[in-house]
Amino acid sequence: MSHNPKRIFVTGGRGRLASLITDHFRAPAHQVTLFSRQESPGFHPLSQLQSSQVLKQADVVFHLAWSSLPATSEKDPGIEKRNDLPLLNRMLTAITELPADQRPHLVFFSSGGAVYGDAPGRHSCEDDVCQPIGNYGRAKLATEQLITRHAAEAELPYSILRISNPYGYPVPKNRAQGLIPHALRCAAEGQPLTLWGDGSAQKDFLYYTDFLSALEPIVTQRLTGTFNVCSGHSHTVTEVIQAVESEIGSSIKLEYQTAPNWDVHDSRLDPKRLVTATGWTPQVSLSEGIRRAASGYATH
Repeated sequence: MSHNPKRIFVTGGRGRLASLITDHFRAPAHQVTLFSRQESPGFHPLSQLQSSQVLKQADVVFHLAWSSLPATSEKDPGIEKRNDLPLLNRMLTAITELPADQRPHLVFFSSGGAVYGDAPGRHSCEDDVCQPIGNYGRAKLATEQLITRHAAEAELPYSILRISNPYGYPVPKNRAQGLIPHALRCAAEGQPLTLWGDGSAQKDFLYYTDFLSALEPIVTQRLTGTFNVCSGHSHTVTEVIQAVESEIGSSIKLEYQTAPNWDVHDSRLDPKRLVTATGWTPQVSLSEGIRRAASGYATH
């Protein structure tokens, strides 16, 4: 961790990733302030971030506030264009109103798989042409482009992080995201698990402590540019299920559904740019990550 204490703003403060980031960076190392759509004790309203006077109080803004998941984005087309892009546009305008030496480092949490789309047979790199196949990925890409346009017009320190699938922390039972925690819960409780497709889809899974440790050099170096934050290894859904069953010691009853046409089937990401820039490397393999995550569920 940096010995330089930083003033960190975190948007989407009620989200699970935001709370992990807050716990990781909070005092005494750094001063963390949380922002959310709804103001309440401990959470400032997001609307405050339209003010350059507020934004100049931050060294770093971790921007996680987002109004959709891949599944919910399909049910409410355009929700990001109505909510997320206007908010960020106002934030970026306010940041560029500040003198260059007072501008906070904006760190935007994008999506690895959804932004690239399907990339069978190869690992996606940051310079590849993105071909998102769903509303969620298209909205994340539009947001990336909004940031880079502002950065090109003004001296704007920014990091766009294309994150794979972080895991190793609990997610709500009704959340339509997070294969590994849902598989662990179903194995432990003897509940059926609904899968999209036949299990051959493959994705990159990143243990949450590796995700958090990647953020430290990004913040310390005020790293500018677009970076994949990923393990660099993809696994099929079937491989993940088998690893979970092995760890918990019970089989999972699988219920198959046709995969929606917006769900990325082949996602492989290359972490080389971030590794080269920072020296960060992921430490936790999928089997070890599932072993750690299973400790709260294990029945054998």
